Amino acid sequence: MMYPTTNDGLAFFQASMMTLSDDGLIRLTVETLRAIPFTHLLSGLDEHGGYLPTFEGASLDPISGYTEWVSTTSPAITLGWDWWLDPSAVPPVYTPIGEPRSNVMIVDAQHRDLGRRRTDAALGMLISTWSWQAAVEQHIRSRYA
Repeated sequence: MMYPTTNDGLAFFQASMMTLSDDGLIRLTVETLRAIPFTHLLSGLDEHGGYLPTFEGASLDPISGYTEWVSTTSPAITLGWDWWLDPSAVPPVYTPIGEPRSNVMIVDAQHRDLGRRRTDAALGMLISTWSWQAAVEQHIRSRYA
């Protein structure tokens, strides 16, 4: 499964010119990032330490995990985030939590860094446009079944 599906030749040309900076980050514009295909690499469940609930009766245990995606470009872009599963929703809903993790720094048209906070916000917006939940659910079911 790959996201997004844009076939903008200029964006792919720009993506093919990506380089890894000395600080380990790949600098690119939001437009270029949106045109890069990503594929699901791995998802897993968080361990909650095996603590026992302090109350009696039925309760919903928190279910949370992580997912990691990788671009098909060279150098590879990594993008990961944590998620929480709401089992009381029908169907259950996977929701991203926290800030994404990536080796990307978003730059403006003049190639100036936008900073970690704005980069994280842009990555979060990108993730919100993907249909990632089905890939995560499928991977979790096959990994933990």
